[in-house]
Amino acid sequence: MDSRNWKEHRESLLQLISEPQFGIISDFDGTLALFADTPGGAAIVPEIAALIDTLAEKVAAFALVSGRGVVDLRQRFDRPWAVYYGNHGIEYWSEGGARNALLAQPWVEPMRALLGEIGPLGIPGAFVEDKGITIAIHYRLTVDPAKSRETLRERLQPLCDQYGFELTEGHSIFEIKPPIQINKGTAAAAIVEDHSLKSVLFLGDDVTDTHAMRHLRTLSADPECELKALSVGVVHAATPPSLLESCDMTADGVKDVEALFEWMNNHRTSIPSDKKD
Repeated sequence: MDSRNWKEHRESLLQLISEPQFGIISDFDGTLALFADTPGGAAIVPEIAALIDTLAEKVAAFALVSGRGVVDLRQRFDRPWAVYYGNHGIEYWSEGGARNALLAQPWVEPMRALLGEIGPLGIPGAFVEDKGITIAIHYRLTVDPAKSRETLRERLQPLCDQYGFELTEGHSIFEIKPPIQINKGTAAAAIVEDHSLKSVLFLGDDVTDTHAMRHLRTLSADPECELKALSVGVVHAATPPSLLESCDMTADGVKDVEALFEWMNNHRTSIPSDKKD
């Protein structure tokens, strides 16, 4: 077995989940849901959903932090006790609706203008996903993804430069985001603070998840924070090297995440309801 797999680190995990104020923060696509050809086709693995429902009674917080829009994310796993951050932390669910971070508000109209200039992509299989405060351009279904990537970059980078947006990449996807210091790391830090967590496990599979992994590692190293944090990199065929550099341990795909949640269910004791934030 790979020495980095979570099964080889059960002692460290046991110490982590034994803390009363323990929380779980997770990515969605590629972590709790298998990859789908289109964003609309992704669904949380039913067995994982059932395990999370059981774990929810045993943890201080369960949060999803995803690149998806927060409304879309919540619809895919709708639970009254779950915490939701979408668009890589730029928006969140609060008081029955989606909210943009204040830093993002000035960028709403410029994003609409940029979207209007993208126009038809002209590449069969490539399509634009409007996520409100961000835009995603998918090219996984194109005949030649490598060529499509280069063509799209040449087209998108000048537009992003013109409007002042950042152009980043994920699994066969370009994402256009406001140039603000908000990401999955800042979202994870907010969840830790809002729920007074003393220990947290983060799970993710992509480059954007490394922001949370590194941010939590920094917080955990700060003696004033009194936080224990570990991260699990979910490994698959397209795993970026930066993920392996940033995570503390790995899971061998979504199926292995299911095994990890089952293990936590078996080893995490329930906490009194008055201890949950």
